[in-house]
Amino acid sequence: MSKTLLTTSRRGLLRGGAGLLGLMAAPAVFTGRAAAADTTLTVTSWGGDYNKSVRAVFADPFTAATGIEVVLVDNGDMAKVKAQVQGNNVQWDVIDAPAAFATSGARDKLWEELDMSIIKPGPLVSPPETDYMPMYLYSGGILWDEKRTPEGKHPTDFAGFYNFEKYPGRRVMRSLASETLEVALVADGVAPKDLYPLDVDRAFRALDRMKPHVSRWAATTPDQVNAVVQNEGDFSYSYFNRVKSAQKAGAPLAFSFEQTVNSLDYFAVPKGTKNKEAAMRFIDFCLKPDRQVAWAVRGYYLPNSVAAMDEVKNSPAKEFLPDLTNGKNVIVNSKWWGENYTAVQKRYAEWMLT
Repeated sequence: MSKTLLTTSRRGLLRGGAGLLGLMAAPAVFTGRAAAADTTLTVTSWGGDYNKSVRAVFADPFTAATGIEVVLVDNGDMAKVKAQVQGNNVQWDVIDAPAAFATSGARDKLWEELDMSIIKPGPLVSPPETDYMPMYLYSGGILWDEKRTPEGKHPTDFAGFYNFEKYPGRRVMRSLASETLEVALVADGVAPKDLYPLDVDRAFRALDRMKPHVSRWAATTPDQVNAVVQNEGDFSYSYFNRVKSAQKAGAPLAFSFEQTVNSLDYFAVPKGTKNKEAAMRFIDFCLKPDRQVAWAVRGYYLPNSVAAMDEVKNSPAKEFLPDLTNGKNVIVNSKWWGENYTAVQKRYAEWMLT
């Protein structure tokens, strides 16, 4: 099985998981070679409850195990990562990167090669590339306020999200093109299995129809949920763990699993970091089976550690995990985004301003 298949296709992900299930992960090994510079690590995050989860599951236990302090920075701006690397002024040591970030960063040669003498994860569902490591698989879908828009008054799939006559209401839209274009094309009638290569012009024609109905452009992931909670929008696209967190705080939000976009999330180390070894140790730590279980159960993800998979699938979170067997669901093609992210994101950012 090729790496490309494992990182981009539904079949590859499923086959990889099935073929590796039951194997035991090798024990994690710390090298004890951290240099003097490797005493503090800065890791990017995605705000809100996600930040709290990173702190609780990865950062604080890593500090307890190694003595290396972890600073979390909520920032999802690849332009800033590129500026840091090209300006030889790297401030972030580990980038929590969705597929488009990881693959486009590799294409632009922004990442250090992974040091597999330090990172010893055991069997993985999806193997690493030379310079970025798959960490988990997540899914995104449609959310709404079930008091303002009860049963029958809200969309549950992407076609419904773009059906403004059947489901009138204010839409909240992401500021990132990845996943957004997939939703637009599926809403426009493209079958998920036929999405790639994305028809970008067709996606923007669909987005043009969406634009008059947008009440809020969400600059961050928490904004995608908070805008609906604060009655600045009626329907949005985001992630179940974010909705679950809002529900626990008392918000009457609901989330549809009827149709989702599914993608791997990766960790990568910017080229030129002064804390390279600590960054590699952090990635190794986050792939330990017990960390993978804790992370996946808390966030409703599929882990990348084979040794963690069965426990996650048998946990109370099982009914909310990404479903790669549903033909209505989208599997993000990370390779396509690696080749096209910079140009498409630039076009999307300019389109939002017009």
